[in-house]
Amino acid sequence: MQLRPEIQVDIEHHRVNFIWQDQHSLSLSHQALREICPCGFCKAKRMQAKQVVDDMAVQVTAIFDQGYGAQICFSDGHDKGIFPWIFLRELNGD
Repeated sequence: MQLRPEIQVDIEHHRVNFIWQDQHSLSLSHQALREICPCGFCKAKRMQAKQVVDDMAVQVTAIFDQGYGAQICFSDGHDKGIFPWIFLRELNGD
C-alpha cells in the first residue's frame, strides 16, 4: 500500500481531496482540516474543550510534503500541524 496520496486542492468548493493508489479517498473541507489539526497546541485546545478555530472562513494556503505527512498551512496563520498520511487514511470525510 502506498502511504502518500495524491492531493487535489479544490479551491472553488474549499476542499482538499486525498486519493491513494488503491482508490481509497478522503475529501475534507478546509474548515474540517483546521479543526482536526494534529499538532500539540490544537490537541491541547481540544482536550480543554476550547474552540480550535476562530475564523470560520479559514482557508488552506499551502501544503508541503514532509515525507511522512503533509504540513498544511491555513489563512489564520496556523502552520504547525503535520498531518501524517496514516492519520489521514484512517479518517472519514465530512
